[in-house]
Amino acid sequence: MLDVRFVRENPDAVRENLRKRGLPEKIEELDRLLSLDSKWRETLAEADRLRRTRNEITQKIAEARKKGGDTASLLKQAETIPEGIKELEANVDQYKAQVETILLNLPNMVHESVPFGKDDNDNQELKKWGELPKFNFKPLDHIEIGERHHLIDLESAARVAGARFYYLQEDLVRLNYALIQYGLDFIKNKHYRLYQPPYFLHKNIIAGAVALSDFEDTIYKVESEDLFLLPTAEHALLALHNDGIIELDQLPLRYAGVSPCFRKEAGAHGRDTKGIFRTHQFEKVEQFIFSTPEDSWKLHEELLNNAEEFWQSLRIPYRVVNVCTGDLGTVAAKKYDVEAWLPGQGKYREVVSCSNCTSYQAVRSKVRYREKTNAPTKYVHTLNSTLVATERAVVAILENKQRADGTIEIPGVLQHYMGGQTSIPKA
Repeated sequence: MLDVRFVRENPDAVRENLRKRGLPEKIEELDRLLSLDSKWRETLAEADRLRRTRNEITQKIAEARKKGGDTASLLKQAETIPEGIKELEANVDQYKAQVETILLNLPNMVHESVPFGKDDNDNQELKKWGELPKFNFKPLDHIEIGERHHLIDLESAARVAGARFYYLQEDLVRLNYALIQYGLDFIKNKHYRLYQPPYFLHKNIIAGAVALSDFEDTIYKVESEDLFLLPTAEHALLALHNDGIIELDQLPLRYAGVSPCFRKEAGAHGRDTKGIFRTHQFEKVEQFIFSTPEDSWKLHEELLNNAEEFWQSLRIPYRVVNVCTGDLGTVAAKKYDVEAWLPGQGKYREVVSCSNCTSYQAVRSKVRYREKTNAPTKYVHTLNSTLVATERAVVAILENKQRADGTIEIPGVLQHYMGGQTSIPKA
């Protein structure tokens, strides 16, 4: 979330940010926050004044008693002070809680380079890579390929688990794990520290990463327990340092997490209801960085470069877009999407999301750094990016590498992980 001091000192900038994001309804909440914050500071000051008065009277009583003087009037003054302090402290806590509730629902400040827009149609294309494949036959989509060659079984999955689940079969299972293993080796060679995180997280941990109101349609809750299924390794990697202080010479910290991800996708009605592109479970290798504010924008480009290099090594054509204000989400200050070309759909689709969240997550999760011993702490910047969501990569490979004879070419970088196999034969 935004630091209350920043909001207090820059209210006009925060108002303009809400307008850019298409959230004018939150301006009223911002004004209420500023009013509550003012009352909080005034009440806190009044409580401090009463405490000083109490200490002064206590001292006067002690001095009067030493001298054998009358303390009745002083004792009468002192009687009402504790109750007054208690009432003020209760108001301080109440104002603070209300301020924090509003802060939790205000979005991050948008970087100046983010284009203005309402939705993903307004995202700004920055570049394209690779030649689109040319076929002397009508290319199939991944559902047709998967079902025709007994590589994907959607019908059985729907029967045993419901919509947006799947069985991968035979060589597609091996291809999926080849992508995971290659992804881990690829990012390890970039000097990222590998983690396999817990697959369940407490509510406060997820709330440190995202605005929970944004994720109500996404997160699976374990009934009767304070546990949620992991929606992305990003949240667990952030939590490694929650409520902690990192020494300056440790930064940047480069982490990579591999995990299954579980999402309701309740807010995606009518989109990709068939196939394995948008599902309730998938595997992902995720990049995550803790950084100083001075280095975070350079590292944002590093994350994007890593993702591009990975997809180039698969020889999958893609484009990079700068995500507009209306499609940015609450947490990111700036986000790039890498969108792979899918011949079966005849369009580019998102396979990588690469975000600089600046200090937004760090404030929520209380992750700070210290430049030197006894120096005041500052909030780190956090950044995250998909390296590969493997089921989406499988879709891109099936559709881009299909051949007229029904076989599927396996990208060269993955062949080693599949025992030297160069293609998936037709059924």
